[in-house]
Amino acid sequence: MNKKTSIDNRLAYLYLADFDYLSARILLLFGLAHTGFPKAAESFEKLFKLFLILEAKISRNEELTVEDLKNYKHKLVTLFDEIKSKIPVKFDKSWRDYFLFLQETYHKRYPENWKSFKYEVDISKLDLCYLYLRSNITQNFPLEEQGKAKQFGGFISNGYSEKIKVIIKRRTGKSLSEMLFQDNDHIKKYDLSFNKL
Repeated sequence: MNKKTSIDNRLAYLYLADFDYLSARILLLFGLAHTGFPKAAESFEKLFKLFLILEAKISRNEELTVEDLKNYKHKLVTLFDEIKSKIPVKFDKSWRDYFLFLQETYHKRYPENWKSFKYEVDISKLDLCYLYLRSNITQNFPLEEQGKAKQFGGFISNGYSEKIKVIIKRRTGKSLSEMLFQDNDHIKKYDLSFNKL
């Protein structure tokens, strides 16, 4: 018997994606592209799977199983193509190319997959894609959850006590929210709340 993902897990997927995205930003800001881009890939994988969970429930009143989601593995391009087939929005080729790039970086985490590879750190593309998709996907949350969906990091952020936040700022020179906003030209375009970060 396949375990249901339960649409109630949607906030967990969202908040985990937020922290994967924040982790990717921090790694990339500090020049750690080899680990930053795979972490970015993980953030999009969670967002895409969240979209599929919501779409199945809204369109067909179905709940996807864990196995349904596992079948996509870490194939960002396949997930992105699946999403594009279900929405009327047109994405130019650069979006698919970006997800192909992230998918490749995810698979190049191990030396047996290395040949020749060049990283170009473009945090702006990461920010644009993540924040645009996050904003549009969360519009499909039930009205009573819209406030929670707008909270970046949600209940995961609640796990960061004020003491831990002070330690992070002392060690890095910046708070988590400052690292999220640093060189981020896209963040203010979306209706998100960062008061817990």
